[in-house]
Amino acid sequence: LEEARAWLRGLPGVGPKTAACVLLFALGRPALPVDTHVERVAKRLALVPPKTTPEQAHERLEALVPPDLYYRFHMLLIKHGRRTCSARAPSCEACPLEASCPSSVLPAEVVGQD
Repeated sequence: LEEARAWLRGLPGVGPKTAACVLLFALGRPALPVDTHVERVAKRLALVPPKTTPEQAHERLEALVPPDLYYRFHMLLIKHGRRTCSARAPSCEACPLEASCPSSVLPAEVVGQD
């Protein structure tokens, strides 16, 4: 898996997210793509520290989430990030994770400043 990831990353314009997408979606291999939605939601839920780079978030989430859940985790965080936990105007009051989300107690203008 790491050899395939390194080969993909060696291609022009291919970063960690694209390599993980190819591995997970095209090849069915355990890789966790971390896009802006996944990164934002993970930071708001304190799964990764606020100042984490996208590459650090990718590494930390792959270590945190069991490989057999990568696909489901990725898809659910994207859906949640698009529908409820949007970048500029998150709907914390409608969020099913509100009770356990550290960001839900912050003022809306602070949460929306990712």
